[in-house]
Order: sequence, then structure tokens, then C-alpha cells
Amino acid sequence: MQRIHLDGTDRELGMGIAEFPPNAEKPRHMATGPELAYVLEGELIVQVDGEPTKVLHAGGSYQLAANVVHVTKAGPAGAKVIASWVHVPGKAFNILVPR
Repeated sequence: MQRIHLDGTDRELGMGIAEFPPNAEKPRHMATGPELAYVLEGELIVQVDGEPTKVLHAGGSYQLAANVVHVTKAGPAGAKVIASWVHVPGKAFNILVPR
């Protein structure tokens, strides 16, 4: 994972690769800053509260504003994703959101 300070702000940009095993799910959560993800391999299912489910394959991407509640789940072959996000260093970035 890489992180760099964003000059003139109290925030940093992070970037990393996440590998999801087959059918793995990241439960309902929200990020405290904007995030962007690009699917490198496999299939990623993204469910944003109140919106239709998106199924992304290699080459697909999504972006979310801060505090958007969502679930991400890998398809049957798993998924490899590169993601970037902006957040305040030292503070939680992902917050689980119960139903």
C-alpha cells in the first residue's frame, strides 16, 4: 500500500491492491473519503444502498463519494482490485454500517 500527503490539506491519498477470495464479501460499510477502484482480474459486485447492483469485470471501475454505504463482493473466481482513496491520516477510513 502506498500513501502520500496531499499538499495544502490535512488529507492523504492511499492506493493499494486488494485480492478477494471467491465469493468473499466486505460487509456493509462506508468510507470517510472518496474512493475509486479498478478491477484487474475476476469479478466484483458492488451494491450501493438504494441503487441497482453493479457487476464489474476486469477493466471495470467504480467511484464513490465519501460516506456512501455499500457492500462489495467477489464473484465465483474471486477478484483482484487496485483501489485509491482520500482520508485524514490517523482516523478510521472504513466504518462498518449495521442494517
